[in-house]
Amino acid sequence: MISDDLARNIDYIENIDKENIDKENKLTLSICEEFLDRLPSLTGKHSVLENRDFLDFMGSPDEGMKIIHVAGTNGKGSVCNYVSSILKHAGYKAGMFTSPHLVRITERFQIDGREISEDVFIKAFLEILNKVKDYQEQSPLSSDFFPSYFEYLFFMAMVIYKVHPVDYLVLETGLGGLLDVTNVIRKPLVSIITEVGKDHMQYLGDTYEEIAAHKAGIIKKGIPVIFFDKRKETTKVITDEAIKKQAKIRCISDASIKNVSSATGNEGNKYVDFCYDSEYYNYVGLCLRSSAVYQTQNAALAISCIEELKSLGADISLNDIQKGLLDAKWPCRMEEIKKGFIVDGAHNADGIEAFLKSAGELDSKGSKILLFGVVSDKQYMQMASMIGNSRIFDKIAVCSLKTGRSLDMDSLKDAFSSFDNVSFYDSVDEAACYINSIKKDDDLVFAAGSLYLAGQLKEKFE
Repeated sequence: MISDDLARNIDYIENIDKENIDKENKLTLSICEEFLDRLPSLTGKHSVLENRDFLDFMGSPDEGMKIIHVAGTNGKGSVCNYVSSILKHAGYKAGMFTSPHLVRITERFQIDGREISEDVFIKAFLEILNKVKDYQEQSPLSSDFFPSYFEYLFFMAMVIYKVHPVDYLVLETGLGGLLDVTNVIRKPLVSIITEVGKDHMQYLGDTYEEIAAHKAGIIKKGIPVIFFDKRKETTKVITDEAIKKQAKIRCISDASIKNVSSATGNEGNKYVDFCYDSEYYNYVGLCLRSSAVYQTQNAALAISCIEELKSLGADISLNDIQKGLLDAKWPCRMEEIKKGFIVDGAHNADGIEAFLKSAGELDSKGSKILLFGVVSDKQYMQMASMIGNSRIFDKIAVCSLKTGRSLDMDSLKDAFSSFDNVSFYDSVDEAACYINSIKKDDDLVFAAGSLYLAGQLKEKFE
């Protein structure tokens, strides 16, 4: 049986729903989100078999969906966004399920680049609640089943894209791949694995090989797999699994990406131009609306995915790819949220490495200033060392974040103790006020270290 605490929370939601049956809005988004936020303390993660059994009980809504499944450490959301944008430009309706959200939970569910409405979210939320209750009553074996936070959202996605059908669904894993709830999908069209780095090591393992094995868990028998060749040890793990599953292998490397350059348009927007050696389109010129040079790798993975879809019958032109990439916008990935203020979601060592490369290549007539915040379960010592030793930033403002996972101030100070251009603040607001007080017109301000930081800044400026 489920716990008494969880039962009380379910009763609370059901009572609101019943008491307000005549009102237009029975539940609010915030009430649904509060319920979901409590789930980590009330229920645990389930096996892929358990989750698949519940999905089958729901009527197997994934059957018949054309799914692109994306795993990896860094770049998953960007690849999902590029693929979705290209499909949209080709005239297809593209759904996208990603995580985490930065400001609104509805950001996780998108159709043609637009997040779903609160009403659609609430209806799907109630649908899963009712389905779980019915499932619990079907047999003693399922009486204690209740989805975890991310599992619940995934099942909601299956409902949403069944009620609001799309031509293609781009589906991002939550954590890892092998044991992730999204891995209940039996037959995606394509599997994509982005860069594999060291993150979530308490769950996925301490070595690149161990982490890659989790990511490679999404590879299905006979389904093409596309991945980026960054480290020989991860490439071997993924290749071996693909061979074992008789899956077509498309290994993308930096050798396919040429003539990368950054530019600023007349309107002030920043761009990355590059050429890609495409299997279908030969050597093509492309442009991204971004200052992040690392996005060329994610764009290359997206193009390779589109080429696979073409081989399966999709009608997508080179022009669709060029326009789709140019128009794609993915928040807080080297995003200039206001003039001279660039936010990046880098939150692990590999992400910081890519961020520093992009920040270092941006020209500034004035100083470069960094706002940094990090959560406690990341490689914060290594990240701090990389930032300080890069010598890119004239000033670094380090702050605590508005989350229970924020790194404590003593640990922050210890991480940056070797550098004398660092100051510390108890909140994002305090750090932002300090930066505003010293920033000159020609200075460039960057923010990185955590998606919590990126989200808080995005919300603040919006």
